[in-house]
Amino acid sequence: MTTPIDYTKLAASLDYAVLNRKLTQLAERRPTRKRKTVADVLEPLRERLLALHAKGWTSGDLAEELKAAGVPVNPARLRECLSRWIEGDGAAARKRARRRPTRAAANAQPTSPLRHDE
Repeated sequence: MTTPIDYTKLAASLDYAVLNRKLTQLAERRPTRKRKTVADVLEPLRERLLALHAKGWTSGDLAEELKAAGVPVNPARLRECLSRWIEGDGAAARKRARRRPTRAAANAQPTSPLRHDE
């Protein structure tokens, strides 16, 4: 079994100035390995894919063509990329952050502060 870490002793022994300098140096460098996503791979083709999509090509059609060219991408992931590119990254983040209303909120009767029962 592992022994618990005593963070009080650890905090007393740390040299925060050295640690801060190290973290500053890391912030200036690129990470050693950056994970690529399909959006990263397709970025050079972004405008062409958006133009084809605007002409009526579906994400399924485009995904099949990309697969034939050696880029294994499923239609749902390509649709997500196209959506982000069309709406911008901020809109995609807002979509993910939305929550479905709770059942209680959905069933609640709307009340108006201006309504007066006589």
